[in-house]
Amino acid sequence: MRVMMVTRETGPDRRYGLGRSLMPVVEAMQARGIAVRYLCQDDITPGQLQYREDMIRRFSRWPGLRMRADWMAIVRAWVERLQVGVTAARIARDEHYTHVHAHDPWLALGVWFGLIGSGKQVRWGVTEHGFGSYSMATHQDGLTQGPWMQRLMRRIETTVLSHAHWVIAPTKACLVELARDLCVGAPPAHWHAVPHAKPAVGLTSDDSRSQARAQLGWQADEFVVLGVGRLVPLKCFDRVIEACAEVVREVPALRVVLLGGGDPAELKAVAARCGMDERVEFAFVDEVTPYLHAADIYVSASSTESFGLANLEALCAGLTSICSPVGGVAEVVGDGAWLVPNDTAALAKSIAALARDPSLRHDWARRAAGRSGSWPAAEEITQRYVEIYQAPRA
Repeated sequence: MRVMMVTRETGPDRRYGLGRSLMPVVEAMQARGIAVRYLCQDDITPGQLQYREDMIRRFSRWPGLRMRADWMAIVRAWVERLQVGVTAARIARDEHYTHVHAHDPWLALGVWFGLIGSGKQVRWGVTEHGFGSYSMATHQDGLTQGPWMQRLMRRIETTVLSHAHWVIAPTKACLVELARDLCVGAPPAHWHAVPHAKPAVGLTSDDSRSQARAQLGWQADEFVVLGVGRLVPLKCFDRVIEACAEVVREVPALRVVLLGGGDPAELKAVAARCGMDERVEFAFVDEVTPYLHAADIYVSASSTESFGLANLEALCAGLTSICSPVGGVAEVVGDGAWLVPNDTAALAKSIAALARDPSLRHDWARRAAGRSGSWPAAEEITQRYVEIYQAPRA
C-alpha cells in the first residue's frame, strides 16, 4: 500500500489547518511500513504556478466574468484545486501509489480527471472537513456563491462523491448534514465517520502550568481566556472579546489570548472599541501546548464546526472549556465541555461563573480529562483508514 494525502494547504497552513489532524495518522501509517506522501501547494512547481495565473487571467477577460469579483474568486479556487488534484493523480500514476486521499471534493475531482484513461488501478476517495456540503462550507468561509452557483456546486459534489471509493467525515453529524445538503437520502454505505486522532497534548499538572506560565511570561494571578483558530469571522472571536469586556469589571486581571493565522486588524478594532486593546494578545505559533497548559479556560464561540480539533486539544490538556454547540462539536466534546450558545451575553455569564468559582473550573477540568481519556489514538484511527482503503466499493 502506497498512500498519497492531498490538501490545498501551503506548508505554513499546517500549523492550524489539516496538517495538525493528519500528521499523527501519516506518522502512524509510516510506522506500520506504509509509504505515505503528503502533497500540498508547496509541491506545485513555479512553472505550474505561472500556468495557473495565466489561466486565471484568461478567464478574467471573459465578458461574463470581467466584472464579477465573486465569480472570479470561485474560478481561482477551482483552478487551484483542480491543478493540485491533477498533479496528485499524475504523481500517483508515475510513482505507483495505490491510494489517493483528497481532502476536499474539488481536489478529488482533479484526482478523478487525472486518473481517467491512465489504466492504473488507483483507488481514490475524499474527506469532507466542513459541516455539510463543501459548497456551503466555502460559502460560509467567504467564497460567496449565489443560489444558482450553489446548486451547480452541489451537483458536481454529488457526482464526485458517487464515484469515490470512500467518503469520510470526522463526525456522524457531518455525514447526516452532508447527505441532507446534497439530497442523497441516508448516507451511502461507502460513507464513513472517522474522528481525528487524539492529539499529543498531555494533561496539565501544577508543575506544567507553572512552567508554561513562566515560559510565556504570564503572571500567576492573571485569569487567561484562550481561543485557538483562524482569525476569520466564522470563529466569532469578536464575541469572545466582547464577552470578556463585560467580565473584566469583575475580573480585573483578565487577559484574552487568541492563537491563529490571519489578519487581526478587525479584532484589534473590536478590542479597542471595548477598551480591551491592552488585554487582548494575538499570536501565531508552532506549538499550542504551552498555552493550553498555562490558560485558565478555553473558549470556542464558532458559528460552525464539523469537528473542532482545537476543542479536543483543550480537553486533552484537561483545560476547562466553553464551546458553542454547533455542527459536530457536541458529538466530540460530549460532557467534557460546557456547551454555551455563541452570543455575547451567554458567553459573558459562563466566563464570569468560571472566573469566580475555582471549584467549578476544577469540575469541568475533570470532565475534560475524563472525556479525552478514552479518545482513540492515532494507531486506532490509522487502522480504520486502512480498513476503508482496502474495503471493496459498496
